[in-house]
Amino acid sequence: MTRARLAVAAPLVACLLATGCSDDPQAAYCQAVEEHQAELGEAAASQDTGAMFDVLDAYDHLSREAPRDITDDWDAVLDPLHALEDVLAEHGVDPSAYSASKPPAGVDDEARAAIESAAREVGSERTVTAMAALEQHALDVCGTPLSR
Repeated sequence: MTRARLAVAAPLVACLLATGCSDDPQAAYCQAVEEHQAELGEAAASQDTGAMFDVLDAYDHLSREAPRDITDDWDAVLDPLHALEDVLAEHGVDPSAYSASKPPAGVDDEARAAIESAAREVGSERTVTAMAALEQHALDVCGTPLSR
């Protein structure tokens, strides 16, 4: 190989070996997992019921970076979370202040029913199973959990 070809080939080979310039969706996704681990861990450990909405942007980013084989799982997690967020916003309810046993003043029966229905979807077996699959995928493919 001539020096000119070697000079062109060396950076290309280095780029292909580095995850930053790879077209591998797993590598990009795993990098996003590592970027968001700390904030996802804080939200998971939080006693604040609204903490999950604080990390929706991180979840959305992970969903956009996700390889095709797990996009359905991300949809199963994110669709109910966004729906609950929308219902809470529609009724002017702070997610951190909502309690099913003692809803905030001004939340009528219709609003309460809509909020409770959306919350049930977030806690549904489908959503919980999808989240477990995403956690397992991060461990299996990225070698690290979604949150720390």
